[in-house]
Amino acid sequence: MTPDDPASGAGDETDDDSAGAFAGGDLLESIVMVMSVLLIVGVLGYLVSQAIVTPAAPEPTTAIEAVEPFPKDGAGTDTVRVTVSLANEGETGLQSVEVLVRCGGIERSLVFSHVPANGHRTGTVICPQGTTPRASVVTWIES
Repeated sequence: MTPDDPASGAGDETDDDSAGAFAGGDLLESIVMVMSVLLIVGVLGYLVSQAIVTPAAPEPTTAIEAVEPFPKDGAGTDTVRVTVSLANEGETGLQSVEVLVRCGGIERSLVFSHVPANGHRTGTVICPQGTTPRASVVTWIES
């Protein structure tokens, strides 16, 4: 009898055992391959979405938060303390923001440093009493 002869049972037994062992290995290999492909596709999808979506530009805005009486200055002039708020509504932080406060004919300048994205800062200037303070953003530098 030859190993190719169907009457011989020795050749069939070794083929069945090795086929069963490889079938389990093939299944594990297929699972690992599918998981790897899914992971690669997921990472590439995330990278593409981050490349397409750009953060919103910073939009610093100012407002006069409070105007309070302040003791007379050295020249005997009545003054007020003006609290100015700065809000960064953008998704990018700001390294520096310059705010100009106009009190009638007088101008005061405030510089805010390190304003985070969606952050808030306040500052104070002294203005003559009887003036209406107005604040505006002059310049800013993104982080």
